[in-house]
Amino acid sequence: MPIRTQISISGFTKEAADAGLADLREELHARPWLLSVDANWDSVRGRIVIVVERDGEDPEIQGGDGGATYDEVSDCVWACYTFPEDGIEFHVDESRTLPAA
Repeated sequence: MPIRTQISISGFTKEAADAGLADLREELHARPWLLSVDANWDSVRGRIVIVVERDGEDPEIQGGDGGATYDEVSDCVWACYTFPEDGIEFHVDESRTLPAA
C-alpha cells in the first residue's frame, strides 16, 4: 500500500537550499525502496520540502514504517548540506496512506 510523507526543513536560506537540492534529489533517488521522491524550495514557507512515496502499512511517523521514512530523509539531508550555525528543524507536514491505484 503506498504511503506519501511530506517533510519540510526550516533553517536554511534559499541560496543554501538551492546549492544542495540537486545532490539531495540524487541521494533520495539512490534509494530504490523509495518509490517516488521530490525535493524543492518552498518560497512561501521558506523551507525545503521533501515528498516521499513508499510501500508500507503504517503512515505513523513516531514508530512504524513512517519512522524509517523520516530517518531516510534526514540521512539524505545530513549527507548533502552544511548546516547553518543556528541549526535546522525537521517538520512532518503529512504522512498518509494513498488510495489503491
